[in-house]
Amino acid sequence: MTAFTKNQWVNLTLLLLLVGAFAFINLPFLMPLILAGIFALGLNDFIEKLSKKRWGRKTWTLITLFVGLSLLWIPLALAIYRIIVYISKPQNIETDKIVAQVHNLKDYTLNGLQKLSDWTGTDLAGPAREVMENILQKVGGGLLQHSTDLLGQLPSILLLSFVFVIALMVLLMKSSEIRELTLKYTPLKPGASEPLIEICKKSCSVTLFSTLVIGLIQACVIGLGSLVFGEGDFWLVVTVTFFVSFIPVIGAAPVGYLLSLLAFIGDRTGSAIGLFIIATIAGSIDNILKPFMVGGEQKISPVIGFTCVVGAIIMMGLPGLIIGPVIMNLFVGISPLLMKDL
Repeated sequence: MTAFTKNQWVNLTLLLLLVGAFAFINLPFLMPLILAGIFALGLNDFIEKLSKKRWGRKTWTLITLFVGLSLLWIPLALAIYRIIVYISKPQNIETDKIVAQVHNLKDYTLNGLQKLSDWTGTDLAGPAREVMENILQKVGGGLLQHSTDLLGQLPSILLLSFVFVIALMVLLMKSSEIRELTLKYTPLKPGASEPLIEICKKSCSVTLFSTLVIGLIQACVIGLGSLVFGEGDFWLVVTVTFFVSFIPVIGAAPVGYLLSLLAFIGDRTGSAIGLFIIATIAGSIDNILKPFMVGGEQKISPVIGFTCVVGAIIMMGLPGLIIGPVIMNLFVGISPLLMKDL
């Protein structure tokens, strides 16, 4: 390795200062830029295959962005609209359907505990009642506060979304130039960059296609079940199920099972059975479709998957749903290559 000359050290120092200053002024947009990079890596090969068939890369990039954003933002926008309507209208606690279902669930649980208390001679219902009432109070207040905060943050969310879309569009359209630039200035030894780039693309595509697509399918199945059997708000159920489906171990099925339980408690036995079957089918979609979509994906323990996703959510918020699985897959894929040279 040749030693740097004085001029090279000066150039390197100035470059690092400029990179630091550039990164500093873009810190408010760090998260959408990271997400844009993940989506660009994951979609690159997909766009490349489409562009060879008929139209050019730019056209397929725009079509993919339009379809993808429509699938994401239409349900999310309608769910936010439902929340706005729900918060803005005066609520009658006694007749509100959601509140009534929650209280029915609480009463059903307390009745079961009371029967258990009578059988064992130990008061289980009393402490449980106090705990449940405190939890309902805190959860209700927290949901109202978070919903109000979300509405107040809508302008910044729209700005960050705009930055994400523009950055993703540029990265997809200029992918070949970015790849050449990366290979030209990489600090890694010759031949090491290509495998790392392929692993990065595969990790991102696995996250996008196995998590986003399967999550969207599961959300639609649960949402259609709620619509057919009249349990819950369709768009809210779709949105909540979509985000919950990202979390390993938990997945999408519990949302359907919860709707089934609420229907059962409300003496709607037919709806409860139908929703239970739909929740079971939705929970099986992941095991059926994932092997076809990701091929020879490395087996990762569900416990590790759970901690990586939940930990990323705690540290980063909702973007952690995407970033967590990507970091996990990168760690599993790249670590063996790097350890070979130690």
